[in-house]
Amino acid sequence: MTPHVNNSTRITERLRKDMDRTGSDLDIRSYFEPPLTEAASTSDIRAIMAELAQRETTVTGRLEALVASQQDLQHSLTKLDLLRANLGSQAVATRSVSNNMLSSAAATARRISSAVNRLDLEQVRVKNTLDVVEQVAELRTCVLGVTGSMGAAQDWEAAASYLNRASKIPSDIVNGSFAEEIVPTAEVPDPPKTTLAQAAESLRGLFLREFHKATDENNGPRVTRFFKLFPLIGKPDVGLDVYARYVCQGVATRARSNLHAGAGGLQNTEGYFYANALTKLFEQIAQIVEQHGGLVRLHYGAGSIVRVIERLQTEADVQGGIIIDTWSDERSMDRKLTDIKSYAFTFLVQSFLPAQPARAGTPRAGSPHKKGVEESRNHGEEGADTKEVDTLLSEMTVMAARWALYRRFIALKCKVRWHWLLMTPVRTLTE
Repeated sequence: MTPHVNNSTRITERLRKDMDRTGSDLDIRSYFEPPLTEAASTSDIRAIMAELAQRETTVTGRLEALVASQQDLQHSLTKLDLLRANLGSQAVATRSVSNNMLSSAAATARRISSAVNRLDLEQVRVKNTLDVVEQVAELRTCVLGVTGSMGAAQDWEAAASYLNRASKIPSDIVNGSFAEEIVPTAEVPDPPKTTLAQAAESLRGLFLREFHKATDENNGPRVTRFFKLFPLIGKPDVGLDVYARYVCQGVATRARSNLHAGAGGLQNTEGYFYANALTKLFEQIAQIVEQHGGLVRLHYGAGSIVRVIERLQTEADVQGGIIIDTWSDERSMDRKLTDIKSYAFTFLVQSFLPAQPARAGTPRAGSPHKKGVEESRNHGEEGADTKEVDTLLSEMTVMAARWALYRRFIALKCKVRWHWLLMTPVRTLTE
């Protein structure tokens, strides 16, 4: 009976542990199947004890199997510990290699990279120095070339070309201390900036004198020659202004000549004389813009012709105004407008009145009827002539058509929108 008592004791302890772990109040008797309390005889107790012993044997076998597997697991864990120790030693060796070999290579790479960067910086500095030296040498060549061309040679094209080359050199080089030390010579002791400014101003005055002299002599090639030199010396506005005055003088001279051509009564015999005079004015300006526009764009740049067109348009307003005023005076427009406004339209009024019965015989002298007819006839003779009014309207139509065509041409040359040109305050034919 002792083994069975021991087994019962172990079972009881296990049940207590289960109770402690789960926190539940278990009945010990429920653990036994069948329960000992139901045993009725000694043979029943022995059968139950045998069954319990068999169960103990089974549980013990399972526990021994678990213990055996735990030993295998412990063996595997021991192997893992050994592998971890080997891996740690390998990591230590790797760090040692990295610190001893790769660190020196990295330091060498850093030194090489730093040396390359310093070399690049030195190359950039050398290149910048060479550029400065070349620009100063170019400046010296331009200064000496300008003074030499303006001397005995009097080669104005070469002098202007040297000034144009000097204008492309950066201002910090021209005004720098290095250029002020290198460029001046015994013949040209002034700083390069002063020398170039004096040369440009001297050439400006010279070109203006020669340009005006050429215009007075009506020498077209010389006018073109000096007109092309102004932008080279940095004075494009001066060149455009004197050129615009030159062409405006030509426009004014020709417009006055065309207008004075009718002083001998031609304006009366030629029905559209003033319309033709206005047309010739517009055609001359259009020819100037069309023929000279390419030359201006070539030497002064795109859009520079607009400055000339502005001056031409001002002159067109003046000369066109003179033509319109003369036309108004010669055609007695004020009187004709007054006559038209006061015209009674007697014939038109009588056409709406009922027809008067015809009276036999001749009206007596001093009859009111005869007097009214004569007054109506005289008033019709003194009123506006419809043929003359028709001629004036036709001439005005021609003027307006020519002005519209000219305006469209100028707008295309200036590359502006139509509504902008229409809203520009100009003196139109309706004034």
